[in-house]
Amino acid sequence: MNNILKYTVITAISGTFLFGMGMVVNATKDAAKKPAATAQATGDKAKPVAQIGANLIITVADVEKKINAQIPFIRKRFADDAEKKKFIESLVDQEILALEATSLGYDKKPEVLDALKRVMIHRQRQVVLDTRVKIADINDEETKNYFDKHVTEFKRPERRRVAVIFVKEEKDAKPIIDELTKAKNDLRTFQTLVKKHSTDEESKKRGGLLPLFEQDAKTIDAALVKAAFGIAKTGDLAPVIKTAKGWAIIRLSGISPKVEKDIKEVSEMIKKRILKEKQQKAYTDYIEELKKAAKITIHKDKFAIVKIDTTSKTTLGKDFHSPGGKMRIPGAMMPGKRPGRRGPGKMPKMPMGPMKGHDHHGHNH
Repeated sequence: MNNILKYTVITAISGTFLFGMGMVVNATKDAAKKPAATAQATGDKAKPVAQIGANLIITVADVEKKINAQIPFIRKRFADDAEKKKFIESLVDQEILALEATSLGYDKKPEVLDALKRVMIHRQRQVVLDTRVKIADINDEETKNYFDKHVTEFKRPERRRVAVIFVKEEKDAKPIIDELTKAKNDLRTFQTLVKKHSTDEESKKRGGLLPLFEQDAKTIDAALVKAAFGIAKTGDLAPVIKTAKGWAIIRLSGISPKVEKDIKEVSEMIKKRILKEKQQKAYTDYIEELKKAAKITIHKDKFAIVKIDTTSKTTLGKDFHSPGGKMRIPGAMMPGKRPGRRGPGKMPKMPMGPMKGHDHHGHNH
């Protein structure tokens, strides 16, 4: 069996661990003893959808469980029988690969046992999070306290961000404005002119960009603030003004709209945030409980003899190197999906006050 096929088998096992722990455990450890059918399934749910050999059965319940574990958008696809057939065939492929891997002894390989250990820990963590703290445990008082501590996230005035080119004399601004006008106030042109002409070294490093500020900002030159809030839309320039740092050519980079959220509007979101914080603490406490109950000894005197391989080559067991020298954890594998596509991930946390027309990328201030 060549290295690529070995890698494929291990990847298939690991991927199946992540998206179907019950079935792969049956297939890799007990395939010869009992079927893969869901134990509690009865009636139509227990009927076989596919069978491999005499003992390994994929039931209606098995297929439903795996399909229904996906997000609604993915699930809709499997209402079509052709797509359902592809999904079931992919489950069969996984079972066959797992059986072959077992016959080759891969279920006892250190790297596979490590993968199983990671999955068990992941499952264990989820059980702790789901059972120790629930969203129903978070009361209105906690929610209100969170709201009050983070009030600027939910209630704040309009803020603006500008980029500025500072020059010594008013006459120095005219040729720069002419060049910007010719380029239709293009952002890159502005940034190039900042580097070429601005006399303020601090803002120059950021392409002339200043931090977000409100209309009553105290840390920004008052004349500059007034000019910024007088600009109609993102990308426009203000008339050249005199500031403490010299004459300023101001370009509106973005607007963060006024935010006025009532606690009722954001209470559910706040409860989810509190839940996440509490669950993380609960899990940390859980680990500490286990550590206290266990007899742990760390031999610091042995640290020095641990040798670290700093080469880029990554190995998987004796005489086995993964393609490209790097192990790709198949966390995005999913039965029925085309290779190379990511599975559903965690939704990113949305900011409360998005910038309108913000066009300075790559800067965080």
